[in-house]
Amino acid sequence: MPFIVVANFKSNKSLAEAKTWLDSVAPSPNTVVAPAFVHLPLAMSYKPLAICAQDVSPYPPGSYTGAVNASQLKELRVSYCIVGHSERRHYFHETASDVAGKVRELLSVGITPIVCLEQKDIAPQFATLDDEYYDKCIYCFEPMGDIGGVTTADAGEIASVRSEILKFVPNAQFMYGGSVNKDNIQSLLTLNIVGVLVATASLDPQEYKAIVEKIAHEA
Repeated sequence: MPFIVVANFKSNKSLAEAKTWLDSVAPSPNTVVAPAFVHLPLAMSYKPLAICAQDVSPYPPGSYTGAVNASQLKELRVSYCIVGHSERRHYFHETASDVAGKVRELLSVGITPIVCLEQKDIAPQFATLDDEYYDKCIYCFEPMGDIGGVTTADAGEIASVRSEILKFVPNAQFMYGGSVNKDNIQSLLTLNIVGVLVATASLDPQEYKAIVEKIAHEA
């Protein structure tokens, strides 16, 4: 798979702002956008842009008021979905079992889960995931303490977390998220990762494009 740069808008941007961003960013093999649920249909119209959802229901279609299920995301051309983000675990009290249910639902329709993990989440998360799903996910080390700043986690810490995940999944696809920006992306490229999850820096299309351009230059 190409090195991917996931622009996670979180709960930001109006419809007009999302359209301005999408109009400004030319799709590349690295470009993946994760807008709010309500803006997924807009992103769907920007082919061949790769689309990522920010969350999904752990349940199949049915009587689950307010939930968006995996089949509905598939209809909107979603290729990836973030699950287990530290903000979901912290503010919405999601458990490892909740995340495992989301992984199951996503894989049932062919959407690749991006499973976000802090170091403390690794063992509990793999204890709840079915073994058959291990090598079908992308794993993203995303320490909550490094979100929203300008400095990433230490390279040694990132390597340590990757090694822990490799104990469960020897061929794991490993990403990093947490204060990724145009000034530190080059240092992250020296690590054994398949992509980055970018939040604050992705909200500005010029900043996001600068990250993608630096990656293309290093390729």
